[in-house]
Amino acid sequence: MIVTLQKPETAHPAAAVVVLAIVVAVAKLAHLPAPGVPGVVWALGFGVLAGHGARSAGRGTLQLPYEVPLTAGFVMMGAEVTPEVFRLVGWNGLLGVGLLWALVIVGFAVATRLRLLPSRLAGLFALGLSGCGVSAIAAVAKRDRAVEGTPQTVATMVIMGAGAVALVVYPLIGHALGLDAATFGTFAGLTIANNAESLASAGTREDPALLLAAAYKVVVNAFEGLAVVLYLWLFASRRRGQLPAAKLALPRVPGFVLGFTVVGVAALLGAFSEAERQAVSGLTRWAFFIALVGVGFRTRVDQLRRSIKPALVGLLLWAASSGLVLWWLLHVRG
Repeated sequence: MIVTLQKPETAHPAAAVVVLAIVVAVAKLAHLPAPGVPGVVWALGFGVLAGHGARSAGRGTLQLPYEVPLTAGFVMMGAEVTPEVFRLVGWNGLLGVGLLWALVIVGFAVATRLRLLPSRLAGLFALGLSGCGVSAIAAVAKRDRAVEGTPQTVATMVIMGAGAVALVVYPLIGHALGLDAATFGTFAGLTIANNAESLASAGTREDPALLLAAAYKVVVNAFEGLAVVLYLWLFASRRRGQLPAAKLALPRVPGFVLGFTVVGVAALLGAFSEAERQAVSGLTRWAFFIALVGVGFRTRVDQLRRSIKPALVGLLLWAASSGLVLWWLLHVRG
């Protein structure tokens, strides 16, 4: 797909919006005949193709706006927070979320120490594979420009790759180990980062696997704002020449985190009916779909070939942390 503008360096912002709308429409039309393939694959893929075509045509200065739909999607996610979700998961479930976060943080910190991964890319992997998924990756890239583009897309590809592996492997693991539906749903909800792949995997089993997987995804989404702020504190707040003690100062909390918190509190207070939650959930998926098209557009395909090794490291560390969570579910949580 080749996007052509006569004068990209002086093009009106409306031109970028039009191009974004065209690419989104094409990606969505391609997704309709294959609904089993996650929408993020089509959005990111067509965005990458469009961006590569634009640069090949000498229109490399064109940048598609994605900040507004990204912010809107992140804020609307707060509507999914309900008291019932926290009661269903319980304290053991929250402990499982904390365990997963600890495992991925330690794993990727070790990978950084061993120089298997650059620190920022390891941070992105840890953020996304802790269960927060591609929405958190896109959110932090909005504030941390050092990872915008190729690092952001590599992290997104690893998260989607982990989800694709899980769709095939998790049902086999569940059958081989004789996991009951509740344990399987918990395992899928905790360790598969993207909602679509998590729910699709849990849907291969009887109730309550799907319900538990959905509950865990909502709980992780509820804490996504905290994870985003933690990433920004560790990475985006660093400045050359700062004293080490300066890192103790938290960065300004991003507006989308505050928005998510406000909507989440409103949801807990009963501000949304079930029909309204479903409507907002649909709008959220659309917002992230549009945002990921813009993310893909900024990706340099020629730079991705240098990212095969870190992608494999990320997938291996995800597999190791997921295995440890499964061991905890079987032998500790009971």
